[in-house]
Order: sequence, then structure tokens, then C-alpha cells
Amino acid sequence: MIKKFFEREYRCPICLAVFNSLTVRSSAIYVEKRESDFHNIYKGVSPLHYSIIVCPQCEYAASNTSFSHELDKELADQLAMALMKLKSKEFIDYGGERTLEITLEAFKLAIRTAQLKKAGAEELSGLLLAAGWIARESGNNNLEKLYLKEALKYYVEAFNTSSGQIGNLSDLQVTYLIGELHRRNGHYQEAIS
Repeated sequence: MIKKFFEREYRCPICLAVFNSLTVRSSAIYVEKRESDFHNIYKGVSPLHYSIIVCPQCEYAASNTSFSHELDKELADQLAMALMKLKSKEFIDYGGERTLEITLEAFKLAIRTAQLKKAGAEELSGLLLAAGWIARESGNNNLEKLYLKEALKYYVEAFNTSSGQIGNLSDLQVTYLIGELHRRNGHYQEAIS
């Protein structure tokens, strides 16, 4: 039997804690279908559920591709202070296997961290879209609509101010996605435009 996960070690750029978090093995990833807003439905485990890394000490959260990036000292100090004030009272284990609820909490922390870092629209749009997908997977239609509405706002901003790719999407894909998010938000005239 193929193991679905392996542990990867991370070092928090804020509090310098060293911890492990699960990563999905590429051999365990099977895309079953792709929805109209680029959400992949996986057979078995979804790598999306493990794409956000959360420090168990300070709750700094970011994507697995950017979590370990070094931060400017002043920004790191500001984040440390803000995260200390916002830290959850109850401990959630983000390093083990994740339920949809834990996955959604990880995305909420990543969105909060990105907002505290004053991240650009490119980063926020992707996090909000993925949080919308997780809300959809968990059957929470109201939360999905809220996240998709916010993602749309940031994709439009990113598209209007960016001079290249947004995340891993080309300009054409972003244009399509903006139209699809307008459609999903009930803005049919904007979707056609």
C-alpha cells in the first residue's frame, strides 16, 4: 500500500520554532475532475488540504511554497506582536491529518496572516478562492459565496494592477476566472463582459 503522506520539517520565520507538517505524496494524488472555477476534485486525499502550513507556536500561516521565506525584521516583529494578540485559545493540530474544518481554519489563518503582512491582491485572491473551495467541499454555501465574492474583488484588483501572471494563472486564465466568479456571484452581465 502506498503511503499518502510524508512529514516535512519547517522553521517559522516569525518565532523560529521548528516543527513538522504532513505533505501529500505526489504518487497519492489523483484528479477526478476539475470544476469551472479551477477547483480540482481529488480521488482520495487532496493536496489542497495540506497546502497551508501553520506554526503551532505563533499561528503564522502561509502556503507551503512561501512559508519559509525570510521576512524583513521590522515586518516579522510587527507580525509577532499581532499574532501574539490574536492567538487562538484552544490548540488545533495542523501538523497531522486534516478534516475539512481544520483545513478551513488553516486557510483562515493564512488569509489573516496575508492581511497582516499587507500582501498584494495576487496572494490574497488565491487564498480566498481556495478557502471558497474548502467551504464548498464542506457544504457551507454561505461561506463559499462570501469567499468567492472577496476572491473576485482581489482578482479584479490584481488583474488591473499586475503586469504578468497572477499566481500560477496566465492572463487568459485570470480573465476567464474573473468571468466565472462573476457568474457564480450572480453578476451575469459582468460575467459576459
